[in-house]
Amino acid sequence: MKVRVFGLAGLLLLTVSFSIAQPVNAVIDSICARAEQKLFAQPDSAFILARAALSQAREQKYNAGIGSSLHLIGSVFYHQGFYNEALKKLLEAEVIFETEHLDDEMAANLNQLGLVYYNIRQPDVALEKHQKALSLYKKTGNEKGRAYTFGCLGRLFEKKTDYSRALEFQNRALQQYEALKDIQGTATILENIGSIYEDLGQFPTAKEFFTKALSLNELTKDSLSMIVNLNNLADGYRKTNNNEQAIVYTKKALELALRLRDQYQVVSAYKDLGKVYYQAALYKEAYENLEKGRTLYEELYGEDMRKQVTLLQTLFDVERKNNEIQMLETSQQLDSVIKISLAAGISLVFLLGTAIISRQRLKIRQDQDIIERKESEQRLMQAELENSHLQEKQLQVALDDRSKSLTAHTLHIISKNKTLEDIRTKLAETMQDDLRDQRKKVSNLVKLIDQNFVQDKDWNDFRNIFEQVHQNFFDQLHRISTDLTSADVRLAALIRLNLPSKDIATILGISTDSLRISRYRLRKKLALEQGQSLTNFILSL
Repeated sequence: MKVRVFGLAGLLLLTVSFSIAQPVNAVIDSICARAEQKLFAQPDSAFILARAALSQAREQKYNAGIGSSLHLIGSVFYHQGFYNEALKKLLEAEVIFETEHLDDEMAANLNQLGLVYYNIRQPDVALEKHQKALSLYKKTGNEKGRAYTFGCLGRLFEKKTDYSRALEFQNRALQQYEALKDIQGTATILENIGSIYEDLGQFPTAKEFFTKALSLNELTKDSLSMIVNLNNLADGYRKTNNNEQAIVYTKKALELALRLRDQYQVVSAYKDLGKVYYQAALYKEAYENLEKGRTLYEELYGEDMRKQVTLLQTLFDVERKNNEIQMLETSQQLDSVIKISLAAGISLVFLLGTAIISRQRLKIRQDQDIIERKESEQRLMQAELENSHLQEKQLQVALDDRSKSLTAHTLHIISKNKTLEDIRTKLAETMQDDLRDQRKKVSNLVKLIDQNFVQDKDWNDFRNIFEQVHQNFFDQLHRISTDLTSADVRLAALIRLNLPSKDIATILGISTDSLRISRYRLRKKLALEQGQSLTNFILSL
């Protein structure tokens, strides 16, 4: 608490030192600019600075500074989820900007009001605010403001699922930013357009826009926006079942988020990795990443709660300080100050209690959802595991049967060819007879037997069974060499069965010398190095 009070005192002293060297109005504007820089990373500091600027602006009756300070305070409340408080401050700022005819500031405030109204479920009022902002920017000729408002309108219509109008406004915003050569604005709109096409299920088109946005953000080294681009690209790949690319892009997003220490994006990346691993049936990896995301989310939940409590505590401290100053200025207002302090304290305690209860309920619901999802995933994984074991057993039985069939078929071919070899030998001996007619008939019979050696029927039956046991073997051979003949393929298949050379020669109906020549030719066609074993090479396929 002392640190917070000293921090507030330091900020106030800093504003005083600035006022010595600069006009007061310029000091107030400078404080507002610093508050805007801290809006997201340090909301409590942004609130203190905005309140300090508001106090000085009121003291100097600097209405533009009052309006800007109120706008900033409303923005702090909006980003922290306190929409009612944000609405009050932004409406106060609207009155001042309108009275002072500050059209550009008025338009920016209207756009912020549009965001608040949408979040409190009043989309029609939000649309009215954005349209009014657009008219003011057109009046002042603020082209960048118009481009931003077109983008706001596009997002609003996208949330209302009116995609045609959403695309219309986003394209107008894109044209405006490109004309201004605003790379950051162009990248944001490209991302918005990609999101619309993703909602429409047009993933290739969405990918084009996300990729363009990523390229621009890489150009400007906008790492935070690059994480969003990578996550969206990964999400598109996941939705089109391209799990490999989805994992690649999500890991890139995770790596970048870890490097930037953006814990919210780290949580998002872990969850996305869990989803894509689950879709790819990698259940262990899916569980590990989902668990990492859940653990980190709980830590961030505590951090968010701490920030909200800090902001509320800061608000309470500021109110208390203001009340103490008023009590020092006049003792006559003591009763009023006490009442105001009590009211402020009660209000802040109520807000804090409401926020804590709301967060706790949300956490309980999320924990229940996680437990139910894990139980469901565990049952599904168990069923799939049992089914996988059953299929594995069935495949093993089928493979054993086919192996037995292949062995039997090979033995049958060997036996048949051996018999034919014996017959051919005997007939060759008979041909030694000088009887001319007998020699002619026997010669024809030998030729008929020779033809039987090269018939393809047994080979076709053999090949069908072989392919069932050794899948893709022939395809791999032909990928290595396209010059293989049918004789080369047969020889390779018999070598793959690890048969002795004698049996291979018998099956092919050639001598062992011819077999050596055939093996040599096959080695050359497969481009084997000298000393490399043909048998080992084929067995490795």
